[in-house]
Amino acid sequence: MPGPPSSPPTRLPALLRANPDFRRLLCASAFSLTGDWFTLVALSGFVYRQTGSAALTAVLFAVNSLPRVALVPLIGPLTDGFDRRRLRIACDLGAVVPVFGLLAALRLGSVPLAFCCLALLSAFAAVSSPLPETVLPNLVADQDLPAAQAALGAVYSGGLLVGAGLGGLVAAVGGASVTLLVDAASFAVSALLVARIRSPFATDAPDHRMRVRADTAELGRFVRATPAVVAYLWLTAGLRLSYGMVGLLPVYALARFHVGESGVGALYLAQGVGAVLGPFVGRRLAGGSQHRRFYVTSGGLAVFGAGYLALAQADHLALGMAAAAVGHVGVGACGILSLNGLQVASPDHIRGRIMVLAFGLAAGLQGISALAIGPLAAAFGMAAATRVLAVFALVWATVWMMRLERTLRKGA
Repeated sequence: MPGPPSSPPTRLPALLRANPDFRRLLCASAFSLTGDWFTLVALSGFVYRQTGSAALTAVLFAVNSLPRVALVPLIGPLTDGFDRRRLRIACDLGAVVPVFGLLAALRLGSVPLAFCCLALLSAFAAVSSPLPETVLPNLVADQDLPAAQAALGAVYSGGLLVGAGLGGLVAAVGGASVTLLVDAASFAVSALLVARIRSPFATDAPDHRMRVRADTAELGRFVRATPAVVAYLWLTAGLRLSYGMVGLLPVYALARFHVGESGVGALYLAQGVGAVLGPFVGRRLAGGSQHRRFYVTSGGLAVFGAGYLALAQADHLALGMAAAAVGHVGVGACGILSLNGLQVASPDHIRGRIMVLAFGLAAGLQGISALAIGPLAAAFGMAAATRVLAVFALVWATVWMMRLERTLRKGA
């Protein structure tokens, strides 16, 4: 159970040694997220080879996101009304079924079957992904929550860094089928680790009732009455609405820096490094102050915009890598501090719905931004499209900071 807030914070290495339940949750998340990227890498190559269509290949990422948005009204009450441990284990084990469906799609050469199985896999992920954020305050002491959240955020970013790169390597050596088998194994390992967690996943016993309308109405009332939650959701919205410019990284490597596929990998590597560092930088700057966390979170959004403004000016791969790394330090700080702020501001009985709302909002708005960046780049050019969204991020952060004092005066 959470300890007294006045206790001194524990450093992350000591926390990992002293808290096996947190260690198991962290490892379970790492296995699951890395496996997800293995699957996306395998399917991207499969769909492109079968269809020759870059557009259909890009649709994979929309199929991977849309169920997370569409299911938000159901997942929130499910997360708060049912046993969270059993829910996560059921999702991990259930996800193995569509993974084997994807293996069948590869053998049959069926793109429609691949899309259907990916949509089902995404539905399982929509339920399971917010659960680590939801239960984390029940597994670590209050004073250790920022360090634990930073570590979990680094795992999310590291899933991209390790999963995408390693998944590409495994697909090249062993084929797409091997990457899917690795993903299936990752879900089984995740389920085993979660089953071994002994700490309670909730402070109250679940009532095992789905009251979608009542639970959604309660969520709406809580959000409206809690300025801190509104503030962090607005920052999440600003980050994800501007995130579409990240999709232009491969185009910078190929069309501006002329460095081929190795340059694409280098830019993604720089992005991943920045995203892994961001949560720890943000945590160090924010300290234990709620007010400072607000400023650092909005500052992270501004750094994201500034980094991509620099990318739009870069004329060499090294400069582009530096700009991407700096920008994604801002992404990591803004994204993870927002989630940490939502955790702190939400009592356990409603935290699941808050996390599901935040994840669904992020997925939906990021999808809109990704769809918008293509026409912008086609109409005005790659650099101009990047500048539009980068300036948008800077303006959003600036306006939010101007309203910060008013938010704090209302009791955030």
